Amino acid sequence: MTTPQQRLEEITAQEKQLADEKKKLLAASKDADLETVKQLCKQHGFTATQLRSSLKKKGKARATGDADAKKPAAKKAPAKKAAAKK
Repeated sequence: MTTPQQRLEEITAQEKQLADEKKKLLAASKDADLETVKQLCKQHGFTATQLRSSLKKKGKARATGDADAKKPAAKKAPAKKAAAKK
């Protein structure tokens, strides 16, 4: 009989093995899938604008409409005028 800790370690090892296998299979099919996408885009005349929602975005995402994320502009104190010497 195995202890719960041993079983968790076995499951973790299996997850890692499956993740590695998945990564290899995805890499192997990537080129063929890209050719299929290119062919379909040419066949149907899809444009980048039409595919925009399906494509991965570059850079980090911005939060839109989040009032907490936006800070109000800092107000500057009025400049002090130097006293004129007599």
